[in-house]
Amino acid sequence: MPGGMGPAPEHRRRRERRGSFHVRAGAAGKRAPPSMALVYCIGVVSLLASAGRTLAPKGQLCLGSFWCISLTPVARKLQRVNYELHTLPVDAKAVTDGDTITVYVNMSNHPESGHVPQEVHKAAIERTKARAAKNYQRADALQKIILGAGYRQIPNTRDEQVLAKKYRIRLRGIDAPESLMPYGKEAKEELMRLLQGETLKISIYDSDRYGRLVGDVDCNGVSVQEHMLKKGLAWHYTAYDHRMELSKWENQARASRTGLWALPDPEKPWDWRKKKRIGTV
Repeated sequence: MPGGMGPAPEHRRRRERRGSFHVRAGAAGKRAPPSMALVYCIGVVSLLASAGRTLAPKGQLCLGSFWCISLTPVARKLQRVNYELHTLPVDAKAVTDGDTITVYVNMSNHPESGHVPQEVHKAAIERTKARAAKNYQRADALQKIILGAGYRQIPNTRDEQVLAKKYRIRLRGIDAPESLMPYGKEAKEELMRLLQGETLKISIYDSDRYGRLVGDVDCNGVSVQEHMLKKGLAWHYTAYDHRMELSKWENQARASRTGLWALPDPEKPWDWRKKKRIGTV
């Protein structure tokens, strides 16, 4: 073209393109190495996470103020046994219903033996003398003093009168039908049959709002809760107990339609009690 403005030769255009590539590559070479950039990013994220943990509500993890996730506990805290009670033989009258019993523990080998009131100790000694003298009127009067303090003199396995303390026990993890419900009577009678005259080992975990001790009851190596659930005479009380074995024992009774599970639609005891409170039973 005139004036030497014609198109550049092909080899010249290739050199220009190669030159521009080298310029860009040189500019990129002045940036921070990728490894350093990664370190900077990690540092920033760590600072944000730290600030999020400080400022976030309990149960949340936040990165800065813009991104939070809720943290749900994976498992509940396991309950531990506080102490054990070893009872004297159980009286038939001590069975209140299918999940509550009254037991007596010999104070001579009990951790609380040093806390027995002096007047109770004295009344127990005097009552033993009155019984030996066949002064049963005085013995009965002294027994009232002992009972009023929450103790009792009852025979042990050798038929010796011993001073014992009374405890009301709620069987942990099960809820039996109330006495006026279907199978309420059967539940009480089965528990009475199992426990009458037996000594028990009770692992105490807690106490409930009615002042009862909540525990696992062992009768000659048999779990009483397991027995009642397998007989179909109690529900697994899942509102307060999440042990899988209790659900398993209940499901076995359900599958075989044992006890209350023979009913077409058995009512839960806690639902029945709620209806009773509001006057719809």
